[in-house]
Amino acid sequence: MENPTPLETRAIVPKKMSRFLRSAGMFIVVLIVAAAGISAWYFWRHPCDIKAVEDAASFLVSQQRTYDGEYEFATTLLRSELTIPVNMLEDITTDTKMVAVPACMQTAKNELLAYMGSVTGAFRAYMTTEHDPAINRLLDQSNTHFYNFQKQLDKVKKCAPFCAPWE
Repeated sequence: MENPTPLETRAIVPKKMSRFLRSAGMFIVVLIVAAAGISAWYFWRHPCDIKAVEDAASFLVSQQRTYDGEYEFATTLLRSELTIPVNMLEDITTDTKMVAVPACMQTAKNELLAYMGSVTGAFRAYMTTEHDPAINRLLDQSNTHFYNFQKQLDKVKKCAPFCAPWE
C-alpha cells in the first residue's frame, strides 16, 4: 500500500466538504420553505383566529345549554308526551349543524352533534318502548360524546390561534 501524496489528500477534502455544504444548504432551504408555508397558512387562511374560536365556542356552548334545558324538560314527561320536545331537540341539532365553525373547532362540533344525536336516539328508543339496555347504551354514548366535546373545546381554546385545522 502506498501512502497518498499530499496532493491527493487535498483533492479528497474539498469533495467531502462540498457534499456537506450541499446537504446543509438543502436542509436550510427546506427549513425556509416550511417556515414560509406555515406563515402563509397562518396569515392568509386564519383557520383558528382567536375571535372566531371564541365566537364558535360561545355558540356551541349556547346550543348545548339550550339542548340540555330541553333535554331536562323532556325527562319529566310521559312517553306519550315526548313527540314535541324530541322534535325541538332535533331542531336544535339541525340549527347546530348549519353553523360554520373554524376548522380547528370541527371536531368539537362533531362531538356535540354526536352527543345530541345519541340523546335524541335514546328518547326515540324510549318512545318506541325499546328495551332498557339499548337505551342505556345510547345514553352511555351520549355521555362519552359530551365529555369529548368538553375536552376538545378546552383543547382548542388553549391552542388558538396556533391550532392545526385537524385539532
